[in-house]
Amino acid sequence: MKTKEIILAGITGTTAFTLFSYMVSKSTGKNFKEPELIGKMIDHPAVKVEDQVAQFAGWITHYIIGISFAAAYKKIIDSTNMKPTLTNGMITGAFSGLPATLGWHTSLSIHPVPPRKKSFDYYAQLFFGHIIFGAASFFVFGAFKKRSEKKESKQVAPLEANEIKLSHYASAGS
Repeated sequence: MKTKEIILAGITGTTAFTLFSYMVSKSTGKNFKEPELIGKMIDHPAVKVEDQVAQFAGWITHYIIGISFAAAYKKIIDSTNMKPTLTNGMITGAFSGLPATLGWHTSLSIHPVPPRKKSFDYYAQLFFGHIIFGAASFFVFGAFKKRSEKKESKQVAPLEANEIKLSHYASAGS
């Protein structure tokens, strides 16, 4: 697996997901901002972390989780020969949205001071956010694949031309 590809796909997917979460938050007036919620989960009375440190840790954690999801997606793409298309990304995002939503539900259930209440609208937003994440991540994987194929075709073309020349000389000598 190519690390640069995975990191870029994870950052792109996480950024798209986060923008979606912030837009939903703004339009509904509810807090769906995962990095902030993760920061609030880190900063609770038992731990006593400064707010800025907790929020920074929330953002870093959010992106590390996104890069981890991208690594899993890349493994799926490589092991199944799945094409990295937007549609496949959306489907994969939907499938990964279910366990991710369950993970959030569990975290909010066991946290001593959850930063928000468990609610259907939050879980629905998480599910659709993962579909967006999947599409954005697969877009990056697809771009890398096209770039790689383009490089390969440029490398193959000169070889084919040389083979033609060699076969011409070989047949001329007989």
